[in-house]
Amino acid sequence: MSATSEYIYNENDIQHMFLQVESSDSICMLNVAGHPLRIREVIFMMIENGCRVMKTTADAYNVFMFDKEVTEVYDYLSTIIKARFLKD
Repeated sequence: MSATSEYIYNENDIQHMFLQVESSDSICMLNVAGHPLRIREVIFMMIENGCRVMKTTADAYNVFMFDKEVTEVYDYLSTIIKARFLKD
């Protein structure tokens, strides 16, 4: 596949990743799974809102010190996020 070609995702494709997200007043780790295009949309929205988003590892997620944990589940094309928020 060339750099200019587009990948066509199947509606049932699932992607999984761990992200560290930093804003001006907080840091959190996200455990994200869902359709690749939906995950891209979520990441783009975070960046557009001024967040710094970095891909990280499961190990970094598991040792991240946090004060609360939140889980949100959407429809099958959307994103499942488990977020750990750093206490400020």
